Amino acid sequence: MLLYSRQPWIGLLLCALIILLTACSGVSETAAPAATTEPKAPAQEESRTIQHEMGETVIKAKPEKIAVLFPSMIDFLLSVNETPYAAVSGGPKSKEFSWYLKDRMTNTVNLGWLVNSTNLEAVVDAQPDLIVASDAFAKAYEQLSKIAPTVIIKPAETKDGVKDWRQTFIKTAEIVGKEDEAKQVIAAYEQKAKDAREKIAKAIGNETVMFLRVTAKELRYYGAKNFDVLYNDLGLHKPAHFPDNSATFQPLSLEVLPEINPDHIFLLTESPEKLAEIQKTPLWNKLTAVQKNQVYPVDYDLWFQGFGPIANNLIIDEAVEKLTK
Repeated sequence: MLLYSRQPWIGLLLCALIILLTACSGVSETAAPAATTEPKAPAQEESRTIQHEMGETVIKAKPEKIAVLFPSMIDFLLSVNETPYAAVSGGPKSKEFSWYLKDRMTNTVNLGWLVNSTNLEAVVDAQPDLIVASDAFAKAYEQLSKIAPTVIIKPAETKDGVKDWRQTFIKTAEIVGKEDEAKQVIAAYEQKAKDAREKIAKAIGNETVMFLRVTAKELRYYGAKNFDVLYNDLGLHKPAHFPDNSATFQPLSLEVLPEINPDHIFLLTESPEKLAEIQKTPLWNKLTAVQKNQVYPVDYDLWFQGFGPIANNLIIDEAVEKLTK
């Protein structure tokens, strides 16, 4: 039988452990080497590819300096709250933006009238990051593309040849990523047109409405191809000899006017002298519209250059005002 105590051995063991821990704590820690990082490559700017009349064009995801070379496309962009950085004037005889758009374009660079022009110095000077134009600039596409990425949009037409501003609007809105907003604008327009159509129908019933343009050389009779807002959206009744959609307009002699004899005439005058000459004739003064004081002069910029939602809403307002008074 062992009679000795184990307590001295336990004490020695504890002492040894304390000495060992003290020695370890005195050793200085070695700093870990700093992790090396690869230099970051510059972030690439986001871009999108747009399919269009001339092929495809890579543009910035969010272009900031858009130059617009066709009047209706200014309307399209403003309708989705995108203000062009630069834009053409309201027409070939105007140095200003269209009156119904200019209040929204106070900081927009005025390029003057460039449609069908080969003088693009104003576009170069503007230094845009994107150019949007109609197919009237197709021949200048390569020249424009050297200035900035360029998108050429051909105005759409329906199956029966009517200019389809709605599809052209959506295509233009696609450039700035706002197709959904464009569809909402169209939906609101359709409701307004429906309400106006009903109001006009109650006021004039089956009375006929003509759009007539007086130039220095001739009278021009326009149909639904250019004035879809009148004959389709508002459902106005067409007079006799109504032009089909194979041509933009139909030349007309003064002698044929009594055969058409519309109840109402929307009149665009480019030659006041020619109009004054016509107004002196018995043929003109025998027309129902003339005798009933139902000839309504209209504005060139709005009625002839305007094919967007803003313009068409104003045309509806004017048509309702004139036809229901």
